[in-house]
Amino acid sequence: MIHMDKTGLFFEIRACATEDIPSLLEMYDEFSPKGKFQGMPPKEKEMRDRWVRGLLKNGENFLAWRDNKVVGHVVVLPDCNKSDAEYLIFVHQSDRGKGIGTALTKAIIKRAKALCIKIIWLTVDAYNFRATRLYKKCGFEFCDTCGSRFERMMSYCYEIKNDS
Repeated sequence: MIHMDKTGLFFEIRACATEDIPSLLEMYDEFSPKGKFQGMPPKEKEMRDRWVRGLLKNGENFLAWRDNKVVGHVVVLPDCNKSDAEYLIFVHQSDRGKGIGTALTKAIIKRAKALCIKIIWLTVDAYNFRATRLYKKCGFEFCDTCGSRFERMMSYCYEIKNDS
């Protein structure tokens, strides 16, 4: 799906395919800062490549593309036993604050609903106000039961309607 960012430039969001891996790895090679929150993305290239391949193997992944380059990545990692999924998002530093994270988040929420996931959850650095604004704008709320001085847990909950 084609979107326009806040600066009037176009970008595309689509599901990640096997042939997209080199472009995704290139985005993470250029990504800054590495390892700042919970060690993600890993600083060392070999570990980072393994981490990305694990996300692709175990999750539902969408990429944001601009000019044939990946500029953003979002993933939900489902836990079928709990009907929930962990959410991770990374937007290249040159494209932050332009609406790409919002579009990626909305795309993954829609996909999670199609998979009958009932709750999407994340942890966020307590002082990452930009990310917190994004999550709140997309419907995430803070969880009262979890939190620390350094990180907070947020979740997106919705009822799965049974039409049968």
